[in-house]
Amino acid sequence: MSTFFLAGTVLVLVMIVFSRTLWVPRGMAERLSKKKWFQNHWLSGGYLFGINALYFGTTLCLLFLPTFTNIPYLHLVLMFVATIVSILTWSAFSAAWKGSFKNRLKMALTGSSFYLILALIMVIQWLSVKPLYPNEDTFMRALGWMLGFFVSAVAFSICFIFIAFLGKRSARV
Repeated sequence: MSTFFLAGTVLVLVMIVFSRTLWVPRGMAERLSKKKWFQNHWLSGGYLFGINALYFGTTLCLLFLPTFTNIPYLHLVLMFVATIVSILTWSAFSAAWKGSFKNRLKMALTGSSFYLILALIMVIQWLSVKPLYPNEDTFMRALGWMLGFFVSAVAFSICFIFIAFLGKRSARV
């Protein structure tokens, strides 16, 4: 398990370092940049928030698929694909934005706040783990909430970095 976390961390760091050469879905970026509403940082941030929520919900529903099949490691493949799709979407959003740097920061914080809210929920659940019955060992449940916090916090950080700092350089106002 820790090998997959380490490999995922290395992959995301490589994608950040080489973000300028990362393939961006140009069709999506061009369509978004032509929309007048997209240049409003609150509307585009809200749209990104919705996209992040949709991707998270879809991935969560798809993660129930391996419980009905005997395909080993299908959940890891699903998580890998979800990560790649999210990063490509964030890079398209970043490439499509044409406003000021200050408004880019606002859009990035608004859009990635879905994962921040999710991380806060995970922390609250992690800190309030109580046994469901007498003498229950709550270690695995607490570990699950802790890992959920870690994944949500990393998703927030990466989304914010991709949107706020790795886009086209605009006027720093």
